[in-house]
Amino acid sequence: MSDDAVPELVFRLVGTWWPVALDDDEEARASAADVARGTLGTADQHATARRKMRDDLVGAARAAREAHGRLLLLQTELGPGEPMSAMLTLFDDDRFRMSPAIGTNPERVLAVLEEALPTIAPEMSATAVRRPFADGEVVRAHRIDESVEVENGEAFTQRRLVAHYWCPVPDSKKLALVVLSSPLGDIPNVLLTYFDAIVEVSGFRPSA
Repeated sequence: MSDDAVPELVFRLVGTWWPVALDDDEEARASAADVARGTLGTADQHATARRKMRDDLVGAARAAREAHGRLLLLQTELGPGEPMSAMLTLFDDDRFRMSPAIGTNPERVLAVLEEALPTIAPEMSATAVRRPFADGEVVRAHRIDESVEVENGEAFTQRRLVAHYWCPVPDSKKLALVVLSSPLGDIPNVLLTYFDAIVEVSGFRPSA
């Protein structure tokens, strides 16, 4: 399959998801402002929270752009009145192209990836498992990042779950990387089940 015919990974998402532009900081700031207003409203008492959300999203967009991200989505609700905080980032650049010698069989591509994980992602390699998705299987690995945050003068430990899903692109040696994360890292098993469900119903479709 030629590079200009590579299919796109398509997601079927439930709840409220907001796109954050990745073109540059200005575009990211404009879309982050839309997210902040849509999520927190426009009341003056929420100005500080809106500003923090904008700054955090601009930073996330910059990090995704520098890592060759193609898509950044923020979830704020599972359904009306059901808040949820999760982020989805899609990467699919040439860093995830396996050796030319392995062919294009998805099973072989994933097997080579699993062998390389201790080098590619040593902090997550011990957690690697196969999970289903619409086009076969993916490899999932995860970690929990901890940081100390301060809110209302009180310090607390924030645990963020970060899950990586490597998805073999059909008829190629390439892998698309889907990163799903959430600050609700104190319930990792629940989140992993939810993230698995998102990936399970995703799949590749012909590029528009």
